[in-house]
Amino acid sequence: MNPGDIVPLAFQEGVVVLSFVVAVLGAYVALLAATRIRGGRHEGVHMGYVAVAAFAMGGVGIWSMHFIGMQSQRMPFIVGYQVGWTVLSLVVAVVLSGAAFWYVGRCAFTLGRCVAGGVLAGVGVAAMHYLGMAAMRMPAEVVYQPGMVVTSIVIAIAAATAALWLAFNIQSEWQRPVAAVVMAVAVCGMHYTAVAGGVVVCTSPRANAGWTIGGMLLPYVVFLLSALALLAIRWQLHRTSALYRAHLAARVDALIDSTDSSGSPLARPPGST
Repeated sequence: MNPGDIVPLAFQEGVVVLSFVVAVLGAYVALLAATRIRGGRHEGVHMGYVAVAAFAMGGVGIWSMHFIGMQSQRMPFIVGYQVGWTVLSLVVAVVLSGAAFWYVGRCAFTLGRCVAGGVLAGVGVAAMHYLGMAAMRMPAEVVYQPGMVVTSIVIAIAAATAALWLAFNIQSEWQRPVAAVVMAVAVCGMHYTAVAGGVVVCTSPRANAGWTIGGMLLPYVVFLLSALALLAIRWQLHRTSALYRAHLAARVDALIDSTDSSGSPLARPPGST
């Protein structure tokens, strides 16, 4: 293509599906972790679960989905990604997702806190996307349509708000996969809306400054690493839950034993004085 030509918007369907699958997996693990963020009355917020939910949602469900989705767009040239901007986009997605989970989970759930957290997380999602776009290194530039940019940010905030509501209100195991699919649809909807709002215009070839990553294998490598990370997180969540249940059972047994040995009314036969 020649300088000034517009690259037509077209996608590789298989890679689009791959991006949706990784969004579903990230959302599912984030929902699972979010149910354990809020501790008891005196325990406060479990920061370990906040970190897990933030990485699963921000790092896998959003960040990995973005870069797999970007590779699904058909380009007449090789696209690389500058390492510094790419890492920054990951940090922004994880940190702001974690901040939203922490803010909503630190107190009793309310719609107002959910919306405020959704705005925070939604801005993080949008910032991650456009930082990821800024990381692109190619013989072209992206010209954004303001209306589509605003629409993508609104979708990001709505998606994040819905994600937080689902995270703190879905308890049933059979509902969680359905909720994860809903969240993935919202995240992918935001991403591909934003992509449609950026017109790629060819320019003259130019040298790339700094380290870049990219290539045709990038989406598959990102998917594999994300899947392995989610499997490790899922195993750790199961292990932590089993240890917690064992610890709780031991405390209950100890309480019953101490009550019996103290001769309290709970341990005395009926009718005794």
